[in-house]
Amino acid sequence: MRTATITLILNLLGTVLIAQTIVADHTVVDKYKDIPPYYLSKVKEMWVILAGESHSTGYRIGCKLLNEADTAYRYNTKTGTPEAPTSKYLRLSGTTWGDVNNASGWMGSYGEEDWFTNPTALTRTESHLTYCNTHNLAIAAMGFGWCWDMTADNGPGGTIDPVHKVRWAGRSAGGPQGSLRWGLDAGDSILTGNSICMDRYLKATTRYSDFCRTNNHPTRIFFTTGPVDGSGNLGENGYQRELKHNHIRNYVKLSPDRILFDYADILCWNNAGQENLTTWKDAAGITQSFQAIHPDNMLDLNGGYTEDGDHIGQRGALRLAKAMWWMLARMAGWNGISTNSEPGLEKQEEVRVYPNPFENHLYIDLSSPQPGSVASICNLKGQLLTRKLLGDHSTELEVSHLKSGIYLLKISGKNEFVQKIIKR
Repeated sequence: MRTATITLILNLLGTVLIAQTIVADHTVVDKYKDIPPYYLSKVKEMWVILAGESHSTGYRIGCKLLNEADTAYRYNTKTGTPEAPTSKYLRLSGTTWGDVNNASGWMGSYGEEDWFTNPTALTRTESHLTYCNTHNLAIAAMGFGWCWDMTADNGPGGTIDPVHKVRWAGRSAGGPQGSLRWGLDAGDSILTGNSICMDRYLKATTRYSDFCRTNNHPTRIFFTTGPVDGSGNLGENGYQRELKHNHIRNYVKLSPDRILFDYADILCWNNAGQENLTTWKDAAGITQSFQAIHPDNMLDLNGGYTEDGDHIGQRGALRLAKAMWWMLARMAGWNGISTNSEPGLEKQEEVRVYPNPFENHLYIDLSSPQPGSVASICNLKGQLLTRKLLGDHSTELEVSHLKSGIYLLKISGKNEFVQKIIKR
């Protein structure tokens, strides 16, 4: 239904480039089986945080079920003080150092009031990132685990949005005006009386990503969509929730270095490839179609349903885990192509570029000598910034002079090669 890529077409020295975001949606769930052993091992070195409330436990429940089904996807979780670095299994938790009400200490629950609705949330989350990444607790990736925040407590009400023909809903705990319904952007405050909107979440999440890059923290911040289960996803409530999800998706597509875990989309499709849609007639009398959780994803592995804290079934949680492993492998550098080889040894790849993102040095490995090959780094306008003749196998590029941002690497020689690279 939704593409996992955005297309950035640039005329770079006569080359057309398709730049790719990392989007984990329903299209990647079954691709977890394609992750090469090398990148499985890289994921097992990670500590990943999904800070949230009850729904966020679904990620951990799913990873536990996947581990039980296949020990290649080993996983562990620990409440309270995080586990020390290990390479034995993926560590996935909701633990943070402090929250909006506590400047220190390990906390196990994170709501919108801790992530984006107020200035203290922003500074405390940044303090958490700094504390962990400077105390031998490097965070590989972190995202916000939405609960029913987009629809809870305050049902649709207020003035009808003149563009979307819907009334807004939701809660905004910790917001300047208190917990009120909220919309997409600042203009919706006229309708809701609330300065909190989806753009506040987007700006906060982007801020954390920029903060990590500026401070040389290894943490990759990713965006998420939210729940699609329960009565809160029916009628007007559900339709305005999908508008909020689409607002997130569209924002992620604007930049190729953003990452999205599309929780909602993953759960609206079942394992047979069927999407569940429902309808609602908007204020203009137009019937709108939108996603709702597929009934299959409310079932446990035996076909029943037991509430285990995440408000969805084990089948749905397992789908989340499979997509999570795929996303983390991509973040570790996997190109998404199935292979059993390690980087630089893959038959279909003659060039390996690492690390990416990079800091002061970039390395280029050639699987076989390519005499006369030249590496060129350009900005997104196609302006040449660095050029170097490559050695037969491995070449180091000193790139400390480049500013943080996105660049294009082109290798000219026996074969043409173009790749997006990111300077932290």
